[in-house]
Amino acid sequence: MAWYWPTIEDPSSAEQATKAAVGVSGFVAALTALLAVLSIFYHKPIFGIDGWGLIDAVIFALIAWRISKLSRTWAVVGLLMYLLEVGYKLATNPTGALGVLTIIFILTYINAIRGVFAYRRYRKAENNPLAPPAPLA
Repeated sequence: MAWYWPTIEDPSSAEQATKAAVGVSGFVAALTALLAVLSIFYHKPIFGIDGWGLIDAVIFALIAWRISKLSRTWAVVGLLMYLLEVGYKLATNPTGALGVLTIIFILTYINAIRGVFAYRRYRKAENNPLAPPAPLA
């Protein structure tokens, strides 16, 4: 299927569905860290991010690492954390709109959740070959 909603039919495709969320989390971590360091250097917030943004950067780096290890909990935390960030931006800047990149990032986290849960399901089915799971659409 399309890149925005991949078909998950085996452990390999389930694992592949998580890769974009790892990249998105790494990108968010790197960009946030850069802006936080610049805000510390210039002694003023850059694009609304101050030095405390380094905490966000570390959290998103941790999310990327744990999703790469196929953690179900951290895939959900990644989506919730990103939605929290988007909600905060919308609450503090009501004229701001959701961009295409925001929607794409949310879809990647949803696909990561689908992927890690399906991966566990397929691995469990490999141990019990009597009832293999059906492919996810």
